[in-house]
Amino acid sequence: MIFFYICAMKEKIISLLEDALPTVDWSSDFLFSAMDSLAVTTVLAVLSDEFKIQLDSEDATPKNFMTIDSIVALVDTKLKEK
Repeated sequence: MIFFYICAMKEKIISLLEDALPTVDWSSDFLFSAMDSLAVTTVLAVLSDEFKIQLDSEDATPKNFMTIDSIVALVDTKLKEK
């Protein structure tokens, strides 16, 4: 059950981020290095708005933005903190 929830969330996040930042390769293993500060800010804003969570500059770490899976894990953690 949890697996399907995470998979659905991942697909939703990918769709949102592809719409917001179509030039980023979301399958990359090094997303953080592929994004400039505006892209990182966009990710934080899009995910905060969509999931009604608080994401700020402290969350924009290489660990949290390494891959799409680490971004999904960040969102999941923030949702659990609500």
